[in-house]
Amino acid sequence: MIWNRESALATASFQLTDHGRCENDLKLTLGILKMQANHLGQAFMKKMFSSILLLATLTPFCAHAQQANGTLVGFLAKQGFAGAKLERRSGNHLFVPVSMNNRRGTLLIDTGSPYTLIDTNSVKTFDLTVEKSGSNVGGMFGRSWERYGTSKVKTIAMGNCMVTNVPVAITDLSDFNRERAGPATGSHIAESGNLTHVNGLLGLNEMVKFGMIVDCARQMLYINPNGPNSSVSEGLASFLSSRGFTRIPMRLNANHHFDVEGALNGHTTRFIVDTGAATTVIDKETAVRSETGLTSLYGVGGNGAGGLRGGLSRTGVKELGIGSFKLVNAEVAIAHVSSDILLSKSAGESNAGVLGQEYLSSNFAVIDVGGRALYLRHPDTR
Repeated sequence: MIWNRESALATASFQLTDHGRCENDLKLTLGILKMQANHLGQAFMKKMFSSILLLATLTPFCAHAQQANGTLVGFLAKQGFAGAKLERRSGNHLFVPVSMNNRRGTLLIDTGSPYTLIDTNSVKTFDLTVEKSGSNVGGMFGRSWERYGTSKVKTIAMGNCMVTNVPVAITDLSDFNRERAGPATGSHIAESGNLTHVNGLLGLNEMVKFGMIVDCARQMLYINPNGPNSSVSEGLASFLSSRGFTRIPMRLNANHHFDVEGALNGHTTRFIVDTGAATTVIDKETAVRSETGLTSLYGVGGNGAGGLRGGLSRTGVKELGIGSFKLVNAEVAIAHVSSDILLSKSAGESNAGVLGQEYLSSNFAVIDVGGRALYLRHPDTR
């Protein structure tokens, strides 16, 4: 069952201030992993996109909470949340239409990015002043010679909410935007090959500060003007549990990525929760140790941050565990993932790769960033 999106969230408009600053010591970014293939006939190949950082006219919400009684939108409206509709586009990514410094744009919702990031080619569009940093762009396949820039966006308006003084990192997203001009689609899992220009990524820094909640299936972003609230998160846990959801605690690791406990064919590991990844990507060595077979994808490669490329394979996993939530006969992508992303030198911090949108959306993921919890529900659960 696929939920129908609620039309609105009953709140007034809010203005939020981000007093943080963009640090020179940016965490590594898995970057934008963009797949290139000679043949795109298989659905699996069509979903092969990943975005994780290592380091339109906006429509206000005006529906009344009582019209959504018993729904997530109704619950959060009563808690005073602001909201923004998301759009799902090719590659299974979620985007939010925004106005940055009073100019229209679009940002990819990316829990795999520690910081909000703006494309170098959009700097003039939003009238940004950029300072240099000493941090190299790094990601899925390692670090490049490119260095991040830093800046601050005066205002980012989305839905009926405005965030002010937002520190951002600056890097080149040309590979991701090349030959991707076109309208958004309205389908749950988009198959269109076109995307409008991506001006950047909305990262974890702002999501955590303002207690944001991402509803991957209903395509909604909820924002708490008062920031994270433990009582709201407790109420959300109870609300979703009564509707068949499984709660999986998230941990903020040393790279400022949220990860969860997991397992591959019974072998314990962890996964980074990444709404910016269209598909789940597992490190090749981890996959081999977990006794999974590999099938090469000839002609398919991934473009990571800084223009770095890597080859891909695929495999079927008999059982993919996400906390206590289990998926059987799951298909995932396999790549040589950078040890910086995997945190492979630390047994307590290491992970196997990223949990992507194909399993987040199909299992109705609700991500309580402020409450550090991922909620999943099987499609056949009533």
